[in-house]
Amino acid sequence: MVLNSRNNGFDFRFPRGFIPAEVSDKYKKYLNKVPGGLLSEPVDFVNYSIQGINIPGISFDPLTQEDNDGTKRYHRGAMPIQNAINREFTVTMQLLDGFINYWIMMDTLLYYYARSTKQAYIDPLTLRILDAEGSSVAYMEFTDCIMNSINELSLNFAENVASFSTFEVTFFYNKLNLRLEVE
Repeated sequence: MVLNSRNNGFDFRFPRGFIPAEVSDKYKKYLNKVPGGLLSEPVDFVNYSIQGINIPGISFDPLTQEDNDGTKRYHRGAMPIQNAINREFTVTMQLLDGFINYWIMMDTLLYYYARSTKQAYIDPLTLRILDAEGSSVAYMEFTDCIMNSINELSLNFAENVASFSTFEVTFFYNKLNLRLEVE
């Protein structure tokens, strides 16, 4: 039987060095006070909140040529493929109590854009696509990434009930290493 694809068949986590030490140290004390104490490292707390990842597809703008009879013909362009692909992806995360993961990501973004930060790119980010049995089908490594944006946080007194809310963080990458692992 052929199964339908599952939208949760992926494994994406930020690497250990993603959250800089000065940001991590700022939040460790608070995370140690969280009941249960299971996630004392900020990177683990952020990884726990990951809900999804959105990778744009590929599209090419064809060259258009009009013949003498008024008909249009389309041709492949000569643009290199790396210039035709929108090299960005978005990670969706659940907002957790106190919005603490939002503040961790905000401080991380501000750290990477500070003039004092010498590191031009963050460590490579990896994504595995899994089948129904949990076997890896494809491995993607995004290298030379920059953290680009974090969307707004909307607070409202009219909404005083705990609910499942999310926020998104956008990244740009310079190179994608794709390896299909189907054997």
